[in-house]
Formats: sequence, C-alpha cells, structure tokens
Amino acid sequence: MISGLFSDMRRYLPSLIVTAIMGLIAIPIVTRLFSPGDYGNYVLTIATVGVFSTIVGWLSMSIIKFYPAYERDGKLGEFYPNIIKLTAVSILVISLVFLSILLFAKSHISPKLYSLMWIGIVVFILTAAFNVFQHFLRAKREVSWYSGFTIWKSVMTLALGVLLIIAFHLGVEGLLWGSVLSVAIVLPLLWKKAVGKISLSPRNISFSLTSEMAKYGFPLVVGNLAAWILSLSDRYILGFFRGSQEVGIYSASYSLSEKSILLIVSLFMLAAGPIGMNIWAREDKKRSREFLHKLTRYYIIFCLPAVIGLSVLAKSIVTVIIAQKYHAGYVILPYIASGVFFLGLQWIFAFSFRYYAKTYIVMLLISISGLVNLALNIILIPTYGYFAAAVTTFVSYVFLLILIIIISRKFFIWEFPFKSLGRTIISSTVMGVSVYCIGNNLTSSLPFNLIIGILGGLLIYFVLLILLGELKGRESQVLLRFVKKGKFFFD
Repeated sequence: MISGLFSDMRRYLPSLIVTAIMGLIAIPIVTRLFSPGDYGNYVLTIATVGVFSTIVGWLSMSIIKFYPAYERDGKLGEFYPNIIKLTAVSILVISLVFLSILLFAKSHISPKLYSLMWIGIVVFILTAAFNVFQHFLRAKREVSWYSGFTIWKSVMTLALGVLLIIAFHLGVEGLLWGSVLSVAIVLPLLWKKAVGKISLSPRNISFSLTSEMAKYGFPLVVGNLAAWILSLSDRYILGFFRGSQEVGIYSASYSLSEKSILLIVSLFMLAAGPIGMNIWAREDKKRSREFLHKLTRYYIIFCLPAVIGLSVLAKSIVTVIIAQKYHAGYVILPYIASGVFFLGLQWIFAFSFRYYAKTYIVMLLISISGLVNLALNIILIPTYGYFAAAVTTFVSYVFLLILIIIISRKFFIWEFPFKSLGRTIISSTVMGVSVYCIGNNLTSSLPFNLIIGILGGLLIYFVLLILLGELKGRESQVLLRFVKKGKFFFD
C-alpha cells in the first residue's frame, strides 16, 4: 500500500521536479523579456486554455475511475474506443464554443489579447488530447512513460518558445507556439504508448459506459470549473478593473509560489489517485482508511514545512528570481502557498466522495466556494488590487476544506493524524524562524543566504521530527537511504 505509493511517487518525482524547475526558470526569463502588460495578456490566454481543457477533463477523471474495473473484467477492448471517440467529439465541440466566444468578445478585448487567443485555440486542441492520453498511462501506472512525456512537454515548450522569440523575433506569442510544437511533435508516440492499435468501428461504442462516465465525470468537471473560479478568475477581474499590468505582477509571484508548493501536492495526487482507487476496488474499507491516514500524515510532513519556508523567505526569493518591475508582488506568496496546501488537503478528504461515486457533492461544494471567491474578488479587487485577490484565494480554499471535511464524514470516516500535525507544526515553526534569520541576514549575498537557509532548514526540520518522535527509527533510516540513493525502501 504505502510502499506502492512511495514507489510511484519516486517515479513521478523526476517529471514533477523538471516541470517545477522549468516553471521557475520561465519566470525570470519571461519577466525580463516582457512587460507586465504583455505577460498579463499571455497569462489570460493560458488561463482561458486551461478553462476549456478542464471541460475535457471529465474523460481524464473517468479513465482513472473506470480503468481498473474494465481491466479486471477484461473489457479494455470496449473501454479504449469509447474514450477516443468521446475525446474527439469533446474537443471539436469545445473548440467551436471557444471560437464563438472569441469572435463575440473581439470588440471587448485588446487586439493583442485577441490575436493570442487565436493561437490559444490551437494550444487547447493539442493539450486536451495530450492530457487524455497521459491519463491512460496514469491508469496503467506506466509512470516512467508518463514522466517522460511530461518532461518533454515542459522542457520543449519553454525551449522552443524562447527559440522562436529570439530567432524569429516573435513576441509573447512565441511561448504559445512553443507549446503547440512541443505537443505536436510527441503526440503520435504518446498515442502509440497510451492506446496502441485499437478498432474504432461504431460497434465499439458503449452507451452504458458513456452514461456511467458522464455521471461520474461531469460533476467533477463542473467542480473543476468552480475550482477555476477559485484559482484563476481573479486574473480576469484584475484585468477588467486594474489592467493587464497588475495581472502580470500578480501572476509572476502567484506562479512562483504555486509551482513551488504544487510540486509536492501534485506528487501526492498523481501517485495516490490510482492507488487509492485500486485499494477501494480490490480490498476493503479498513485498508482504505489506513491508506488515507498514512497518506495525510506524509502529506503534512512534506508539504507544511515547504509552505512555511516559502512564506518566511518570500521577499528574498522574489528579489532573486523575478525582474525588479514585478517585485511588489512578493506580499502574496504566503497566502498562495497556504491556499495550495489546503487545496491538497481537501483533495485527500474528497476521496470519500470518489469512493462512493458521489462526485456531484464535490461539484456543489467547490461551486459554493468558487462563488464566494468570485463575490469577494468583485467586492475587494477594485479597491485593493492583487493583494485582495491573494487573500480571497486563501480564504476560499480554507472555506472549501471546512465544507468537504464536514460533508465527507457522512460517507467515510478515517482517523486524521492530529499528533503528526502537532509535531510537524512545532518542527516547521522552529525551522521557519531559523530559515528567516539565515536567509535574510547571514551575508550580503541573497542567493547564498537562500541556499544555506534552505539546506539548514531541512536539516533542522527533520532532526526535530526525529527528536519529537514523529519519524521513528525505521522511517529515519528510510529517509537517510532516500537522500543517499534517491529511492525509498518500504517493505
């Protein structure tokens, strides 16, 4: 159970690390190449692509849910063609909707943003197909291939984008064309590895499976759209009330904070999703309860100190990484980092709904939180700008977590690791004070201070966990072996 979780986490780790590193590398490059206004338009385009890609996500989520059962019953010959055809139809319909909205909005947005959105349609088509095929690899736990394709996309999107900008003197649209090329080049191989040779004759369509998938997936799509309101709608409201320049300043610091913490959150989500559903489908409730308890404990141990460390070093990190014209946005880092932490925690509690296919409840709860976030943004952003956007994001994620905890316990109760939480808070707080002193005051060199502060903080944190009895002998040995050899050795 946990050995499988950490084994898959280790295999997912390279792709997540590379993706996070490329995201962090992109921030200083893009903020130095383009003004906050141009960067803001790019962010709005990518956000829009993300919205429409989320709608196709009902298929991706259904793959993770239904693949284990269809594999167990020997019905993959029915499963694959159904997904492929629904993917093609979904992408076509959503592309037409995207195009219609763009034509309607032409007179209401800037010419620069309008031209970027046209490229965004192409990015959406390829990205949506890429994401669906990637989820076949996740469902089959072909983690190495999944990681390889993810690394390719993250590296080549930036590399090709910067090449187009430098060699062909393209503006910020070069980053979008880089995304198009990176996916187009690798998509045929991804198809081969994800689905192979399949028959697409009409008789392969299963309307009962489509109905099951729709009942499971569409509520999650609506929930994810509400999650989009939680995490991305503030860009549009900022752009409307405060202009694209403030969108750019906000997005640079937001991206830096989110990508740093999301590395850990995504690692747990990618590895735990298929394993958690397999345990539920093949074993019993007791094993599922044990899994969620241990999953939450390790999530807190690894994620909470990262949030505190990023928060206390916010100003120094932004100063070192982001161009000077974006520096004012450092104040939002603690709020965004904490919000992402709570987002990951609510995802664990939401297993209760996924176990019983009650995904419509997730949809409702996220929708409520999204509407709260939207209302707060509309009220506060015109006066307080991007700082209000960060605070309302944090408040909305906390509100969502509380809702999901309360409702989920009506379906599935498991023991939350409160003792681990207490020890982790103590260790993280001591670490945070130490990191703040080292990272901001050790020498006159901020980069050197950050490196020493982060390394010293990690050492202090894990020593305290051992002294407090949170990491026991076996786990301490595992941690040391992981550091030395880069892998976990769980029995």
